[in-house]
Amino acid sequence: MPPNRNSTRRFQLFDALLRQVPTGRVVDLGAGHGAFSVRAADAGWDVTAVDARSTRFPDDPRVTWLEKDIREVDLTDFDLVLCLGLFYHLTVDDQVALLDRAAGRPLILDTHVATRNPTHELSEIVTAGGYKGRLYDEKGWERRPTASWENEESFWPTGRELYRMLADHGYPAVFAGVPWVVRDRTFFLCLPE
Repeated sequence: MPPNRNSTRRFQLFDALLRQVPTGRVVDLGAGHGAFSVRAADAGWDVTAVDARSTRFPDDPRVTWLEKDIREVDLTDFDLVLCLGLFYHLTVDDQVALLDRAAGRPLILDTHVATRNPTHELSEIVTAGGYKGRLYDEKGWERRPTASWENEESFWPTGRELYRMLADHGYPAVFAGVPWVVRDRTFFLCLPE
């Protein structure tokens, strides 16, 4: 089956952002289907892919595949952190903890943000962990391979609050992929201090 327009756009943005960082060791958090891990290996990276569910990992010996909760992964030995399609499945506390663990190294983030016209059903604007955003219902996560892991509600910061959150946790320079993949989702290259 050929990739859809959104998948093609995500691959274009990913490939372009990956070229902005010198090749080294990369960790793909919440790797899921592993397509981005394989693309990074194709580009010469030493790749470790991590997901709490290994059922969708492809068979590619160039990638180290780890079935593990991303909240338990030590990021200190990596030159680049990938967080693609994962951030918006985390609670605000887990988002902040991930940013703190990733600090000091570039981060490529592919995420939804809370907008006035979201692509998913979200709560009204709330403040969580000091950031404004909307909550997404993750109930039934254990039955959906693309849902969160062990939390029933995730946090989608507003665009402005995402930038503030990133700056607060060591990423003062953030570049967004334009045009966006969909009206509330794109890639961000987040550079450390």
